[in-house]
Amino acid sequence: KTDALNAPAPRRGLSDFQIRFLRSRNAMIGSIIVAFVAIVALLAPWITPRDPTKVSIMATWLPPGGDHLLGTDALGRDVISRLIMGARVSLTVALSVLAITMTFGTLLGMVAAWYRGHVDNVLMRFVDIIFAFPELIIAIIVAAAMGPGTFTVIVALALVWWPGIARMPRALVLSLREEPFVEAGIACGTPTWRIMWRHLLPNIVSPMIVRASLGVGMIIMAEATMSFLGIGVQEPYPTWGGMISDGLPNLALSASVALGITMIGFNLLGDGLRDVLDPKSRGR
Repeated sequence: KTDALNAPAPRRGLSDFQIRFLRSRNAMIGSIIVAFVAIVALLAPWITPRDPTKVSIMATWLPPGGDHLLGTDALGRDVISRLIMGARVSLTVALSVLAITMTFGTLLGMVAAWYRGHVDNVLMRFVDIIFAFPELIIAIIVAAAMGPGTFTVIVALALVWWPGIARMPRALVLSLREEPFVEAGIACGTPTWRIMWRHLLPNIVSPMIVRASLGVGMIIMAEATMSFLGIGVQEPYPTWGGMISDGLPNLALSASVALGITMIGFNLLGDGLRDVLDPKSRGR
């Protein structure tokens, strides 16, 4: 009873992670930018001042100002409305690609590292084959086979993105496989899937989160490149890459700025999370 009375009270308030996150300038700035872009994308159908797909021949090439804050394009469509809706399309593609590649790549990477031998050799050689081709070439091949569109962009980017994801969990699991807690699980007869799910996966989550946050910006840039080349998301759906390819100064400039700010936000968030989750920096 005396020990129970003298035991320290449980800590309340902010956790260590929250304190370190709030102290990280990169993490805070990045999270603010990402949160703003995400809110805009989520509320896009309700906050766009005009229908982004509505054509108005009488309002073509209007300069910024008046009823059209950023002007109109060659078909009289409101630029700021298309910019806002483009955020929704770009983030939808990026998060879809990220969900597929993180799930598929993490699973294959863990399997390759656990079984090693022939399984590891076959999977890693397949990864090397995909890395041998430029991303754009694979995207063009997929677009030629499936036809341009949102689904095509997601499939093409997922095909070229998962190998880079798979290498990270493979390396992490290889370093953890010989740890005592894993050997104890094997000695106790714990099923392989349970060791991976309950013991290995929680230990590789932190670096995978950082990898995911850094990857979103690059995926958005890749989607914009495909739309710019005409093999991505097609009209009438607005995308930042499609707006840049139109060549109209106010259209290209606004989409380029939005794309650049979004990429900076995700990169800052990824850098901040890497510092916050790095155990070596906890003493600094």
